[in-house]
Amino acid sequence: MTDISPSPFRSVKRWGLLLLACFVLIAVLAGLKYQQIQKSIAFAASFPERSASVTAVIATPTSWNQVYRTIGEVRATRYVELRNEVEGRITKIGFVGGDKVEPDQNLLSLDSREEIAQLDATRAQLKLADLRLQRISELRGGKMASPEDYDSAAADKAVLQANLAALAARIDKKQLNATFAATTNLHTLEVGQYIAANTLITGLTGNEAKLWLDFDLPQDKADIGIGTLVRISGTGMKTDLNAQIISAEPAINAASRTRGYRALLDNTADSLSPGAVVDVAVQTGVINGVFRLPATAVRRSSFGAFVYLLELDETDSDSAASYRAVRQPVTVTRAEGDQVIITQGLAQGDLVAALGAFKLQQGLLVHVVERITAAQARAAEKP
Repeated sequence: MTDISPSPFRSVKRWGLLLLACFVLIAVLAGLKYQQIQKSIAFAASFPERSASVTAVIATPTSWNQVYRTIGEVRATRYVELRNEVEGRITKIGFVGGDKVEPDQNLLSLDSREEIAQLDATRAQLKLADLRLQRISELRGGKMASPEDYDSAAADKAVLQANLAALAARIDKKQLNATFAATTNLHTLEVGQYIAANTLITGLTGNEAKLWLDFDLPQDKADIGIGTLVRISGTGMKTDLNAQIISAEPAINAASRTRGYRALLDNTADSLSPGAVVDVAVQTGVINGVFRLPATAVRRSSFGAFVYLLELDETDSDSAASYRAVRQPVTVTRAEGDQVIITQGLAQGDLVAALGAFKLQQGLLVHVVERITAAQARAAEKP
């Protein structure tokens, strides 16, 4: 009987041919893919490298005036509350609320008819007492009057003179006059109204062009000397004003741990009114070696603030104005308007991307369209 089962050698041979065919197919496909990749690389290389154009700032160290900002209140250098010393009925009002008044101008009169009548009677009595004293003095010269009669007449005259002065003072207290040139407050008084003693009649605010500015500084800032200038700004002010510190509280307030200061300012332009609240900027020190950059130069991430330094691209031999963006962490101490103060991370002469820095990333090719200094950048941003 003949054996027809497949030979092991033939099976191995068939599997070997199959594997060889697979390897050949894979090699052919890999070669085709490699050629495609090479063509793609060559095609991409035919395009210019991605780049961005920016305005750059040359970092230059400068000084920074440390400024502490607080709130201050404007006060009049002269202000009084006008109150009546005695009660009475109003017979005359000599001002309108908000008017400017002159020194000694009568502002209010109370009914003083009774006191005037008593004053006239006292004057008549005083005249009679004076005549009596003269007669006794003549009789005394002729030994016809005793010293007791003369002393009694002199005492009567002195009492009447004192009563006359008291009545005149009482009448004067019922006339309220302005003590200095001022502007009056609004009031609701009416002629015929009865008012008690110590009623507020009006407030007198001096018309001087000078005003006081009162503000507080915390304990760690409260070493500002007399004569220091402070800067004032606020809503409604046409321009910022300077004020000079003229006095300070002798001790730190135990409750707030602040020291009170008073500055004098010139309000010739009438841009401020007493009682106004303003922003006060006080210079507390100077730091040298800081860098001022436009705020557009600083970028921020979860790791902090950074800028892009522009380093010359030595691999680009076609253009000497090509740079590479290099990310540089910096320490931003303060922002002042369109400027930022950087204390760490920069060196003198560093070229920093400013306008257009938001387009950059690490290693990107950069073209500088304009190169300026920080001072020129500040001047360009001023209106």
